[in-house]
Amino acid sequence: MTAGPCNRALIVLQGDKGGERVLQKKWTTFLKAQLLCSLPDDGFPFNIIQDMFVLTPSPEDWKNTVFYGVFTSQWYKGASGSSAVCAFTMDQVERAFSGRYRECITNAVREQGIPSSLHMPDKVLNFVKDHFLMDSVIRSQPLLLKRSIRYTQIAVQRVQAIHKHYNVLFIGTDDGRLHKAINVNNKMHIIEEMVLFTDPQPVQHIELDSEKDLLFVSSYSGLVEVPVANCSNYQSCGECVLSRDPYCAWEGRQCLNVRLAPPDSHWQQDVDEADTSVICNKTQPSPRFAKPPPTRMSSCQVIMIPANMFKVLPCKLRSNLAERRWEYSESAGHFLYPSPEGGLVVVAQADRQETYECWSVEEGFRQLLANYCVRGEARKESTTLIGRSHTPLVSQEEPIILPGETRSPQINTKTYWNELIVVCALLGFSLVVFSLFAVYRNHNRMKSMLKEGECPNMQQKKPRIVVNPAENLPLNGNSTVPASVSDHKGYQTLNDNYICSTPPHECSSPDNSKSFSESEKRPLNLKESTVEISPICPRPRVRLGSEIKDSIV
Repeated sequence: MTAGPCNRALIVLQGDKGGERVLQKKWTTFLKAQLLCSLPDDGFPFNIIQDMFVLTPSPEDWKNTVFYGVFTSQWYKGASGSSAVCAFTMDQVERAFSGRYRECITNAVREQGIPSSLHMPDKVLNFVKDHFLMDSVIRSQPLLLKRSIRYTQIAVQRVQAIHKHYNVLFIGTDDGRLHKAINVNNKMHIIEEMVLFTDPQPVQHIELDSEKDLLFVSSYSGLVEVPVANCSNYQSCGECVLSRDPYCAWEGRQCLNVRLAPPDSHWQQDVDEADTSVICNKTQPSPRFAKPPPTRMSSCQVIMIPANMFKVLPCKLRSNLAERRWEYSESAGHFLYPSPEGGLVVVAQADRQETYECWSVEEGFRQLLANYCVRGEARKESTTLIGRSHTPLVSQEEPIILPGETRSPQINTKTYWNELIVVCALLGFSLVVFSLFAVYRNHNRMKSMLKEGECPNMQQKKPRIVVNPAENLPLNGNSTVPASVSDHKGYQTLNDNYICSTPPHECSSPDNSKSFSESEKRPLNLKESTVEISPICPRPRVRLGSEIKDSIV
């Protein structure tokens, strides 16, 4: 068998030694036929073969050989990752290889009349070399179809049960699981599903040891050894019969491997019908599907729950084909609802006990899985005795239900008022610290901005430069040099009250008739030098001849 989008079955005769000149040391009987695994309704093909297992009952019975293959498809239908298991018999393979070639031999070749293969001309061998694909297709329908599971490997074992033989399939998946299945009444029945690896990983190879009844399954990370049968897993007669496991039979008290049965044993097994009413009634004094007697209620699991509180009662099924059913009294039928996992959510009532039973039902067989006795504990109350009256002190968290009223229990939730106050205080403190830091960092810039805002139209006061006058001659032309240095200051010396940084209404002198302090001691030529004061900025401007200069203070 070849894997890929074009699945082929190959055949070569055992005594093929090749041709004399053409196909030397190559097969002359090499032929191919297509394998097709498709759905019967619409013909959807599973055209990629993943693995193939050849099951031969015995060397003498090779004509009953069956080819079991795991197929996937390069297309999607319904869900991605679908896979199928198909079986092909030896009769189908023989009919395909006994048919016509994909390209027929011409009449000219037939007229040559070749008596035997020893006299085959080179032309015939060349034709065989170029036309090895058969025209017929080996068709089959899926025995097992899974929509969201990808099968990777397969192994098949023929098992002798109590009454007849069965072919048991062991199929590996791409997530590290192993399916144990059987074909019963033209329907596939999955007996068991086993998780082989802790981490999901594809099964790469399955090797079957028929003598030791062991499976060796490998993946990327390791190799595991799995027994083909685990009859001790079935704890009751119903489980042993409903499993339809050809390896197991009911001995009367337990489920054991059929290979351990003595020749004259009366072990019970029903793989085809799985009728528990016939087998289990013979081996037990009372039917298993009947409800247990009331005395069994004493063996229930007692669960104490505070009053008006919820509790989830678990119930796990032992078979994926079974149905879960809860049974309880009518008085306990209030405030009950199933959980998504299959459990039952109950509410305990004060000073009352209710019984809840979880049953598994499969093909008429009933099995008790869980039995709970739920008791409601009344909450503790502290009382104060005054004469004959008792005053109960109700706790803060306990709800108060008035007589004649039906109210749901009050749910007291914790408030976070104190935490909110602390968070707000910390936030305000952080804002204050940040503001102070910003002010401290930019205090120099704020100072300069405040100074500029006092007189925006005034120029900044220039630093006063003290220079000794170096006049050689007075302005009136007299050649004598004044003895006093103050006589040379002249009109450049102004009073500090006339600095431009002062407000306009304070820039004027208290004595308007006097503008200079010491200029009166020396004569001035009024025609050549004048002093002007601007009303906008009262800063003296001095005319020296034809030039006008600002006075330096």
